[in-house]
Amino acid sequence: MTERRLGACLRDAEHQMNQEMNDFARQYGLTGMQLSLVDFLGRHPTATVFQVDLEHEFHVQRSTASLLVKRMVERDLVTRVVAASDSRKRQLRLTPKGQQLVPIVQQHLEQQDAKMVADLTAGEARAFRHALRNISQWHTTKE
Repeated sequence: MTERRLGACLRDAEHQMNQEMNDFARQYGLTGMQLSLVDFLGRHPTATVFQVDLEHEFHVQRSTASLLVKRMVERDLVTRVVAASDSRKRQLRLTPKGQQLVPIVQQHLEQQDAKMVADLTAGEARAFRHALRNISQWHTTKE
């Protein structure tokens, strides 16, 4: 029997993480992607964040990001504010209701990270993080 390809292992790991995030989010009536947006905005509280930033962060198309933001606005978790720099753009901000979720989401994601490296030594965990960072930046590197 041949050893599984690394890409298949990464795909399965990503699927497992997404499933776990969706399961966790369900108790709040949200999706894992919506909680990921809460985390992203929570980690950038003073930054000016636009929809295009979500497209880049989550590697999604404009229509997907637009629908995500629309649903978050409907749930009173995010607001769209006219940007001071360009009136055609809308800055995204967490509402007080969305801000209440930030520590809950961050704690869950920290626990998820800890589970990933639980059986690794400190050096292996560093190497694992380094390898994942390198892989995630393949599309930005020039050959």
